[in-house]
Amino acid sequence: MRFIAIGLIALALVPAAGSAQSPLHSPASAFAVSPVSAQAVHEQKGPTIESATLGVRSAPTKVVAPTSRTRRAKRSGIGHAGALMIVGGGAMVAGSFMDGEPGTFFVVGGALVLLYGLYLAVQ
Repeated sequence: MRFIAIGLIALALVPAAGSAQSPLHSPASAFAVSPVSAQAVHEQKGPTIESATLGVRSAPTKVVAPTSRTRRAKRSGIGHAGALMIVGGGAMVAGSFMDGEPGTFFVVGGALVLLYGLYLAVQ
């Protein structure tokens, strides 16, 4: 019991000795505020949608419509070939747990789907 109590006290005192808790070592750039450009400030009368939002807002930027090549490059995911390989591998695993002809059908069919997905991925 004493060992647990001493351990808890030691764990409570360790963060106080660390430099992460000290305000003397905090970087000034973390708290720096960038000045707002003269173009971003608009003098409007009455309430606006921008003034109704709370929190941090990013500066307005110019939006460029992506081309089909950049859309294809930015699209994340495994693609059609990867999905075929995963489905084929899953069918092979499921077929290995089955008995008889249905299991053989799943293993052979899964292998064919996996190999076709691999063929598409390598192409």
